[in-house]
Amino acid sequence: MNDVMIVSEHFLLSLAFAMSLFSIIASSKLTGAGFIKLSTSVAGGSALLALACHLRYASLQSPQAIFLSVYLVASVLIYAFHRDGKNIAMWILWLIQVLSALWAVVVFHNTNTEQIIWALSSAGLLGIVTYAMVLGHWYLVVPKLSEKPLVIATIVLWIIMVLKIGWTGIEVSENADFFTPDTTKGAGYSFNMILLIMRAAWGYLVVGIMSIFSWRLIRMRSIQSATGMLYAMTFFVLVGELMAQYMFFKYGVLF
Repeated sequence: MNDVMIVSEHFLLSLAFAMSLFSIIASSKLTGAGFIKLSTSVAGGSALLALACHLRYASLQSPQAIFLSVYLVASVLIYAFHRDGKNIAMWILWLIQVLSALWAVVVFHNTNTEQIIWALSSAGLLGIVTYAMVLGHWYLVVPKLSEKPLVIATIVLWIIMVLKIGWTGIEVSENADFFTPDTTKGAGYSFNMILLIMRAAWGYLVVGIMSIFSWRLIRMRSIQSATGMLYAMTFFVLVGELMAQYMFFKYGVLF
């Protein structure tokens, strides 16, 4: 299977899952149904592209394709019928979204617990930054919206980053021979180190520093400036997670 396609499928699946999971941070009563439609469009579009990637090598009857199809149906219903307030039906559809995407991730990793935990943490980091960036843009539509959802999203980001950095540190120590000058693993010492440095510097260090500035801007209610910062953070997280996913699918290391 083409490495680029499998990384793309996993990336898109992760984004769909996390965008749906975090979509409840900002109350739809405060944002209005429009923001739910926007976030659902981003998540649903990611899931549709993930399904297209999956169907290049599997049938529509495969478990992962079925779960993604259920996810897409739930997304369409949410987009079509969600109102400003979330009623019981919308909560049920949200739960179906999250669980179907979760099981698609589980099936993707053949129920391997370690890989699933790694995948969910990666999805969480990618999803929370993307969600916060999209939410930041929505303040142009609803200027009086409280900054609390962005504050919560930033705290969630920091929690996930601490867990991710700890995970990466453990994996690096357990795979130290991957980064010795005489290693024959991966693509050689230099390339392995470049990937690790890019993963750590772009995906953790830069994002961590920028999140502090974003936090300060949010607390000052300079939302447009904070959104610009979140936009840049989304790019760096994307690069960092793509590096990590490439290293996993190409060499089997869970950084």
